[in-house]
Amino acid sequence: MVRGASSHFSLKGTDFDSYYSLALGVLQNFDFLVGDALRLEDRALLRAIPRSGAGPGAELELRRRPKGVDVHVLVVPSEELPTEPGQFLMRQGAFVALDSDPASAAMMTDLLPALRRDDEQKRVDPRFARTPTNIPEWIFFNLTGGSVTWFLATVLATTGAAYLLFWAPDGPYRENSFLIGALLLVLAPVWSGMWARSAGRGFVAAFVTVGIPVTIYVVAALGWGLTDLRRVPGVYTIDAFLTSLAGSSGIFVPFLLGILAAGVGAGAGIIGGRIFPTRMKHPKSSEPI
Repeated sequence: MVRGASSHFSLKGTDFDSYYSLALGVLQNFDFLVGDALRLEDRALLRAIPRSGAGPGAELELRRRPKGVDVHVLVVPSEELPTEPGQFLMRQGAFVALDSDPASAAMMTDLLPALRRDDEQKRVDPRFARTPTNIPEWIFFNLTGGSVTWFLATVLATTGAAYLLFWAPDGPYRENSFLIGALLLVLAPVWSGMWARSAGRGFVAAFVTVGIPVTIYVVAALGWGLTDLRRVPGVYTIDAFLTSLAGSSGIFVPFLLGILAAGVGAGAGIIGGRIFPTRMKHPKSSEPI
């Protein structure tokens, strides 16, 4: 019976061809020479012998999977390895029946961490973890996911729209219906949608940005409450809809204007997502796994 040590593991999301090159580099770093290699479409076999001619040798079998790579590692004394081309101990069933060998086990212990990907082996000391696991990332202003910028932009844009409707000082610009309409239905949704950084978030952000202040304006204009916020002259962009929807039907005006603004915000979100992507783009493999 063959003496040695064996192990296997899977790497999800790993490209087969890229990992094959990585495995060759690992073997060379451990002072192995590749004595034989068999490369097929869905798997590859490697036989590595020590450069010094003495000590443990290794065999690797890499198997292509739909979403990654399976890796089988066999470490045995170099004299146990076949010398004929195309012959591998793994194909002879040695992987499942081995006698223990201390030198092979020690080599396996050193070899496995190098064959695994860095992100699978890296363990962060909990004292230096970026964020506690029980606290959301956005509280620590983790901007990579876009949640913080989405929230802050929505708050700022909603506050700006409310200022425009209720607290902005009187002046010629308040009688300029085109300017007020552009500020309310274009500039504010574009701001909130751009920093939402996606179409869906931009849609929601713009709807909230316009819908909340306009709802308060309509409630005051219809005399249902908050009458202190009603100003003269009013905002023509909203008053025109209120005139078309007389009476209590005017409560649908915030929804209609919110939908109009949401379309603008969704488009701005797409543009913002391209300018400020929420995740780093990784290079795609030339061959799908």
